[in-house]
Amino acid sequence: MIDNTNKSKMPTDGEFIDVKKYIGVASIKILAVNPNNETLRKYGWQIPQTSDEPSYVLQKQTEKGVKTLSRVRFLVQIQDLPDKPVIGLDFWVRPEIWIDKTGKKCKIIDSFGRTAWATKEEVRFKTIPQYANGPASINSDYKGCHPGEEELIAFIRKFLNITPLQIFDKNKNAYVSTDKPGHSTFDHWADICNGNVTEIIEMINHEPDNLVKVCLGIRFTDDNKSYQTFLNSYFLGNGARPDSTTGEYTSVQKAIEKYQTGNTSAVVKFSSKPVREWSVGGATEVKDNSENEEALEDAFDNGTSYDENDDLPFD
Repeated sequence: MIDNTNKSKMPTDGEFIDVKKYIGVASIKILAVNPNNETLRKYGWQIPQTSDEPSYVLQKQTEKGVKTLSRVRFLVQIQDLPDKPVIGLDFWVRPEIWIDKTGKKCKIIDSFGRTAWATKEEVRFKTIPQYANGPASINSDYKGCHPGEEELIAFIRKFLNITPLQIFDKNKNAYVSTDKPGHSTFDHWADICNGNVTEIIEMINHEPDNLVKVCLGIRFTDDNKSYQTFLNSYFLGNGARPDSTTGEYTSVQKAIEKYQTGNTSAVVKFSSKPVREWSVGGATEVKDNSENEEALEDAFDNGTSYDENDDLPFD
């Protein structure tokens, strides 16, 4: 369910063919979601006619049974560079609902994309979670949140330029409520995890010509390879501009620093400056991030979750 989308704004004054990698904040246009071979060939991928279609649902046998990991791939075109290169942005999603390591709290998400952690009693009576510093910033229309759901809905909300719950008022130097804020909820999460992205495509089609800004980066591995990646926890409206003094997107820099604080083991380089082609010491090897076994292992093992479908795990 999606409502109150808006046209995106333009800034005001103030193994495929393209083996280049990019770093920095880029304005992107969505071309396809979970593209098939025909679409990939259209945008430069060299794929034999006899090749199987891409598989976006992966499974792994673990001590606790078979785990499912699905990729939601957005094929996007970078608008800021003269050749407008096409790359893939991958969101990894899973069908389970998040449970914390103690097994006592469930991650929840409301219709504005806000998340919190709730106890069994709070979930049972649909009350607002209470923290040491007060109530969580979340509505009572929440439901269980799945791995990857928060990041995916944040990206779609920003792409569709959905009217936020609050905006910052410079005159008041404070956040103020908006009129008719937009809602956004996945109604068919199990379908998405099974590779059916019809609901996502329908959402995108509300404003198919919109643009959104993402922070591209480079992921390095122990075997001296590098992969195109992106910051999946923070996105900008297309009308955002870099600081006229530093040339950086200030809010993106803060998001990068937050990511680095919480991911000390990951070797990833980001930039809060406008997008540019990335290279170090001449030619470098580029890989499709979906083939990065280390990234797949991280995605399968990331966090602790409860093996449920669409219902909250506490009865």
